[in-house]
Amino acid sequence: MKLSKVSLTSRAIFGVLTLSLTVLTACGTVSQSKNVLTVNGTNYTVAQFERLSKELISTKQISSTTDQIAGADSKKILSALVRFIMENEFLKANGESITDLDRKSVTDTIAADDPYHSWSKELQRLSVDLSVAETAVARVKTPDSKKLEEMYSASPASVGALCIRHIVVATEKESRNILKQLNDGADFIALAKEFSTEPTAKATGGALQLEGSDCIPIINFPNSFDLDFIQAVLAAKVGVASGPIKSSLGYHIILNRPYPEIAKSLSKLPAADSGPRLALGFFLTSKVTVNPRFGTWNAALGKVE
Repeated sequence: MKLSKVSLTSRAIFGVLTLSLTVLTACGTVSQSKNVLTVNGTNYTVAQFERLSKELISTKQISSTTDQIAGADSKKILSALVRFIMENEFLKANGESITDLDRKSVTDTIAADDPYHSWSKELQRLSVDLSVAETAVARVKTPDSKKLEEMYSASPASVGALCIRHIVVATEKESRNILKQLNDGADFIALAKEFSTEPTAKATGGALQLEGSDCIPIINFPNSFDLDFIQAVLAAKVGVASGPIKSSLGYHIILNRPYPEIAKSLSKLPAADSGPRLALGFFLTSKVTVNPRFGTWNAALGKVE
């Protein structure tokens, strides 16, 4: 099966996540915690949040008649903080960072009488770094083959692309029968060619492809597949058939292909998109928890609600 190509930018990754996927990112909460949120083990404390909130009110970045931030504004701030932490973690994990030169590209444009100059260093840094993160993300390159294999083997979605086969049939009963055969040792490609109702399955063995590549950037999937199908693929392990997954096309059995099968295709994904693509994979495989006093993390929209 062939998918259509979608443009990928880091603006599709951070802020409001355009994929609309409730996927691997946890929707957990931290009860009775001194932290307002945690991203992959990095904490942002209640004290930090309260200090930031007071400054946003005092500098009139947020309107308040009670010296308290309203719930909706509070959640917007928390969503920005998640983005801030996640961007920095992603860059650090890939040997990159937001540089002083990146920041200078923003600060040089700020007028001398702008209120920005009266803000705390913390608020200045938060504001500027959120503005320039896209530039730093774009500098991230595809890891070497060894690192890419480690990432893919641990969590296929972490590489920002999916390399899968699937078998789609009309009924759940048929799909369960196929899954049983696979669990008993049957060959996935052979069963895809024999049973899949997908028109190209006989030629591809059920491989999903984009412009001849066996690996498809995750950003492309929402245009062609139902949410349940995408969720299942993102959660599936390498080399283990899983399902059935119901979609508008029927019932699917899916398989994240072994790395040796797809290494070449994965390494040939467009270099220009490497940073945003990998950042999206990082986002989708991150764990975000929010103190229930302040809201819950909605992975589908990439924000605190």
